[in-house]
Amino acid sequence: MHKCGASFHGEARTDDSYRFYALTAQDPIRPGLIRGAAGSGAQIALELWSITPEGLGQLMTTIDAPLGVGTLQLSDGRRVKGFVCEAVAAQTDAEDITALGSWRAFLAKRIEPARTK
Repeated sequence: MHKCGASFHGEARTDDSYRFYALTAQDPIRPGLIRGAAGSGAQIALELWSITPEGLGQLMTTIDAPLGVGTLQLSDGRRVKGFVCEAVAAQTDAEDITALGSWRAFLAKRIEPARTK
């Protein structure tokens, strides 16, 4: 994000309508948020970034399917632009990590088995 001139603005959580997936079909593994009906998922931790229109244009050239940019509903009622995922991605080569609640928790879980060896 820094390469596109973005600056960290804070942390937030989605509302509880999101399912969260580790998209394993490509390397590197990427996170994917898919919105469903209210209460059908969980609140997912995310980062908020500020970016200029020029930086957003530059960032958009690096985003590959099944990811895209759309509107996210936050737990405090705000609506912000952020990364979303096509629902089809959850049907193939994806791990549902909604219960973990964040990408950082997923990454820590992946590293933990290596530490115990």
